[in-house]
Amino acid sequence: MFHRRKRDDDDDEPRGRRGRGVSRERSFSTRVAYCVLVGGAALIVTRASLATVIQVHGDGMAPTILDGESVVMVRGTWGIEAGDMVVYDPTPPRPLPEEACDEEAPEADPRRSPAPGPSDGGAAVDEYRAPQGELHDVSVVDVDDVESNWERVRERGNRARPRNFRVGRVLAVPGDTVIFNEPDVALGLVVNGSALRQKLDDPIRLVLSGKPAPGEDARDADSPRLRTLAWETLGDTRYPVLVGGAAPDWASMGLPEDLGPIEVQADGYLILADNRDEGACCDSRALGWVSPESLRGEVVLRLAGDPGAAPDSDPRSRGLARLP
Repeated sequence: MFHRRKRDDDDDEPRGRRGRGVSRERSFSTRVAYCVLVGGAALIVTRASLATVIQVHGDGMAPTILDGESVVMVRGTWGIEAGDMVVYDPTPPRPLPEEACDEEAPEADPRRSPAPGPSDGGAAVDEYRAPQGELHDVSVVDVDDVESNWERVRERGNRARPRNFRVGRVLAVPGDTVIFNEPDVALGLVVNGSALRQKLDDPIRLVLSGKPAPGEDARDADSPRLRTLAWETLGDTRYPVLVGGAAPDWASMGLPEDLGPIEVQADGYLILADNRDEGACCDSRALGWVSPESLRGEVVLRLAGDPGAAPDSDPRSRGLARLP
């Protein structure tokens, strides 16, 4: 009996060791699979509810973001400050009261066009929200990249023309005190007592999207061209811009006729494009204050860019970068 029990113990011991080895191996693989599943689920939830990767079309935010580059957008409006880059839904101009229309018919606005509507002829549709043709003069992102759900898919199927969100830089947030038309200040802007500062830099060669200028060959339009570069400073934020040739027109801000300095409290976000000339059609110069409800999120990261689009820049500067 003694020897038989010893033999049984000897047989059981290897089996126990082998069993424990298999258990440890299965436990490790199970933990790896569990981590992969949890990490994938967390990534999906994060992308759907917190952050998303979107592609920017157009050069309205050049030189920071160029046509075709991908960026990371954090959803929501929390923490957005002056100097941040945001994605927003352009607000259409408010319709004129019927009395005003009866008294004097306003001059036709080239930005607005009639669209099919009810039997009474329908209402005018803002072409910023439903642009026609190529969008070569602003930075835009597809709505479906930002908000992809069944209702928007249905709406897109019913729309005859595409709709896009815009990308711009916040210069003032709701509640800020903004002075317009301040002399000897960049864009004539003073925000909360801090003047917008601008310092010219050496011109930079860029390949920007868009149609060729009159008399220009299409091949020349795809080649690098010199652009006037400047660095703007607003508070603690410093960023590059392509300087525009004309003084800003704040016609959509509802300012008094007085051409001198005018101090107002911001009713919404003051948003401008970094490429000042080519982005003027779709920022606060044309749309006025952008409401908080129109913001979709903050652009915080550029993933990758085309070094060939900015031959004067260090190729590494077009790669992964945190955006101001």
